[in-house]
Amino acid sequence: MSHFKMGIKSVLPIISGIIPFGAVMGSAFAEAKLSFWQAMLMNTTVYAGAAQLATVDLMKMNAAIFVVVATGLIINLRFLLYSAAMSPYLKNSSFIVKFLTAFTLTDQSYAAMSANHDKISSNEEATQFYLGTAFCMILTWHASVIAGYAFGNFAPTYLNLDYAIPLSFVALLMPTLKTNGHRAVALFSSLISLLFYGFPLKTGMMVTALISIALAWVIIQKKNKV
Repeated sequence: MSHFKMGIKSVLPIISGIIPFGAVMGSAFAEAKLSFWQAMLMNTTVYAGAAQLATVDLMKMNAAIFVVVATGLIINLRFLLYSAAMSPYLKNSSFIVKFLTAFTLTDQSYAAMSANHDKISSNEEATQFYLGTAFCMILTWHASVIAGYAFGNFAPTYLNLDYAIPLSFVALLMPTLKTNGHRAVALFSSLISLLFYGFPLKTGMMVTALISIALAWVIIQKKNKV
């Protein structure tokens, strides 16, 4: 099996959470009275569900454009960390590949890369694997948003979408917790994420990530000294 196909296969378990999320996003576009082409333009250029939902809500409240843009940028700060982690795989890639990777980077694609890094032995394989995840994600997301825009939120009302996507990440995370160090950082980050959940402008995730990275660095340094 090619690494591109492996990438597609790796994100298939997440699709069940992406489809209803995309339907909600498409329905939100329609409720905000955006035309189909305006909705698709935002969906393509921003391509970040959480940021899109937040900014569309602000647009419906007639918030200042600066507030709308700043909110979207702050919510997406986590992609700075993802990009830094992805950069070693792309150092010998062409500009077009780097651009496509940066443009299509999502939480789900990055999680799939992290969960399957032990199956990748070269940067070329890593790039193919990632592009497979990105191809599957972008098709699913756009199709779901278009369906939600056209038909409304078709997800059953008894489904709590707040849990669908986090649970899909848990499914990807569990196989990666192979050592006590991995488990310690995961448990620590889970606990402090609750502590920082109420931070303004949704910056708690970024703070949690930075502190958890610092803990992981300390653990690695201690291990290297042994």
